[in-house]
Amino acid sequence: MAFLSSLIKIRSSHFSLALALLLAALLVIWLLSGSVYSLATDEPEFTPSLQETERPVVEIQQLQASAYHPRIQVQGQLEPYRQSTLTSRINSQVETWHVSQGQAVKKGDLIISLDQEDRQAQLQRAEADLRVAEANLRATERLKNQNLSSETALLNQQALVASARAERDRVSMELQHTQILAPFDGFIESLPIEVGNSVRPGDALASLADTRTLKLTAHIPQQKVSQLSEGLSTEARLLDGAQLTGEISFVANVADSATRSYRIEAQINNPQLHRVAGASASISILLPSQTAHRFSPALLTLDSKGQTGVYLVNDAEIMQFRPVSILSLDTDGVWVSGLPSEITLITQGAGFVSEGEQVRAVPVESN
Repeated sequence: MAFLSSLIKIRSSHFSLALALLLAALLVIWLLSGSVYSLATDEPEFTPSLQETERPVVEIQQLQASAYHPRIQVQGQLEPYRQSTLTSRINSQVETWHVSQGQAVKKGDLIISLDQEDRQAQLQRAEADLRVAEANLRATERLKNQNLSSETALLNQQALVASARAERDRVSMELQHTQILAPFDGFIESLPIEVGNSVRPGDALASLADTRTLKLTAHIPQQKVSQLSEGLSTEARLLDGAQLTGEISFVANVADSATRSYRIEAQINNPQLHRVAGASASISILLPSQTAHRFSPALLTLDSKGQTGVYLVNDAEIMQFRPVSILSLDTDGVWVSGLPSEITLITQGAGFVSEGEQVRAVPVESN
């Protein structure tokens, strides 16, 4: 009996454990069936925002190419357009000054008279000798035609005529050299010789300068000289702020061996007769105009190859990188070339988009 009672207790405990396990399994199945149904039918707790499903937004600005007038800025020197030191060409003495220092003169005006001495008498004698020689030549020619004179005699007479004519011309030229005339319009800068002083050939008599027109000289770097040509307009800004205009008259073909720069000259108008010859000036050379775009330099960027350019949007709203050439740059803006006439420029947001990606372009709001 005791054995039977123990066996019943063991079976009862096993049954209770099995029942408990069965109930637990049924509870798990019920819970799982409810979760799966919830996942299949209920809306998710997190819904993606509308912006996360749209294309990246960038701000754009429509730009039209305009005329760009490039300039080259250099420092230069102003000189008289023409300057000459008048010298004596004969031995003589200063007889008269006909002008004073600083006076304006015209081409051909008499500046100084030198003493003619006896040159007038020498001229009269030379002219008489020439007439005699020409008469003897005519007589010899008649005799030669009659076979009464030799060829040698005729040649001798011809030589005498040539010698007499040369002497007459020499004395006549010396007489002309006693009158010192202005070779061009200008101003008397100096009269270094006094009346009564003796002069010899080569001695300075007066200095004449033409400052109605100025010659501006400067040196241009070798990388810019190819842009220059004769006839380009120039502006010279003086130290007092005044401006004079002119044009390029000369561009050197050979660079300076020391600086590797090219010398240029410009003819500058000076109608107000500013006393600036010998002074320095800032020169602005106006180059031929071209079409270009101007915008903030902050919009320039570099691509993976190191090229400078900007980001544009095409008609399909795809972002593109376009390389540019910088023409000029300052704090207010940059002029560039290499772009189509009309562009859609990305002004904001390009840093968050990859090239070739489609974007949503929004025009920039004007203030």
